Amino acid sequence: MKAQIDENLPSSLARSIDPVAREHDHEVVHVRDFIGAGTSDIALFHIAVEQGVQVHVTLDQHHRRTKERDAIQHLGLIVFVLSKGWNTLDLYHSAARLLEWWPEMMRKAEDAAPGSIFKVPHLRAPLGRLTPVRSTR
Repeated sequence: MKAQIDENLPSSLARSIDPVAREHDHEVVHVRDFIGAGTSDIALFHIAVEQGVQVHVTLDQHHRRTKERDAIQHLGLIVFVLSKGWNTLDLYHSAARLLEWWPEMMRKAEDAAPGSIFKVPHLRAPLGRLTPVRSTR
């Protein structure tokens, strides 16, 4: 499974998780690996799918924007939205926490319906759980 880390997160997160993820037949890239800065989210989703991306990890609240949510569902991306607390973590702790959550995120992505969105708490993985985001419509 191929996953991408959004541009609102450091590219070093993708580079730190990718070698471990590859041990389990996953690939992790950063969106800047194939798009320029400031590309709209909807264009980004289309390009990502063309590049074989199935999972998108972000701080953006895509589920709150109808056009973005519709694009996610139409394209069949699985999106993991990192909760507010993630932006309080420094890079080392973000990388460690994301790596800790990664196996559960990939299991969820493999089982989820295309177009699903999940919230990832900033808590350590054993203390939290991935929460499905329901449509606001």
